Amino acid sequence: MYTRNAWIEKTQFHPLPAEEVIREVVLRCRQEIERGGLPVVVFDLDSTLFDVSKRSFEILKEWLTHPESGSFQETRAKLSDLEPSDMRYSLEDVWEIKKIPGDVAPYDHHLKHAKRFWRARFFANDYLLHDEPTAGAVEFVKTLHSAGVMIVYLTGRDVPLMAFGTFDQLKSHGLPIEVERTRLILKPKRHLDDLDFKTGAARTITGFGKVIASFENEPKNLVAMKEVFPADTMNVFIETVSSDHPAPSGTGIYRIREFHF
Repeated sequence: MYTRNAWIEKTQFHPLPAEEVIREVVLRCRQEIERGGLPVVVFDLDSTLFDVSKRSFEILKEWLTHPESGSFQETRAKLSDLEPSDMRYSLEDVWEIKKIPGDVAPYDHHLKHAKRFWRARFFANDYLLHDEPTAGAVEFVKTLHSAGVMIVYLTGRDVPLMAFGTFDQLKSHGLPIEVERTRLILKPKRHLDDLDFKTGAARTITGFGKVIASFENEPKNLVAMKEVFPADTMNVFIETVSSDHPAPSGTGIYRIREFHF
């Protein structure tokens, strides 16, 4: 089992260049349609179809000016020049980038407080409007759907706190939703384990049609779903940001950063 950077080093990625991966997905989908089948392509949302750095940035910026952080002047000063480009997967990453000693008092208390503030807002509808589509994502998804592909959005977001905002987000960016050959699958409850949820959902998705490709930024989810999807599915790692949850190394996994083709 390997954490984020070690997993990338240990995984044997498919040699197909990134710019060819997207074109290969389109080609395989068209071939499946010509055979009379229904091609299915699966997309994660956070840090896959959408860049969530501005969501985190806006929340942390709000915390810096909120009365709740008024006593944390040392941390406020160190984060005074915060930019969206400073955001990574977690606030621990931000503290490291800004050289804030998150494991040393009083900064450890500041970090815990900021994380509670961030978590209550990051996993909620209202802040999704700050997300921006990953480069090329909207055009790619729309191209697939227009060609006759079934689009499945499989996300660890949950129904109680994020369903309405997610529907609005997809619609506002012109992504196909609530129309023929689209499915949005969210966790029915907030605290379900993402890995268990996505693995179970992957089994269901295999019954929708021929799963051509799956796009995911979390190594542990990607590897687990790879075991569920057919052997010829293109399992594509989106090399944006991900957690440091350990995952077994993979083989034959494709890799891209953006969706341009």
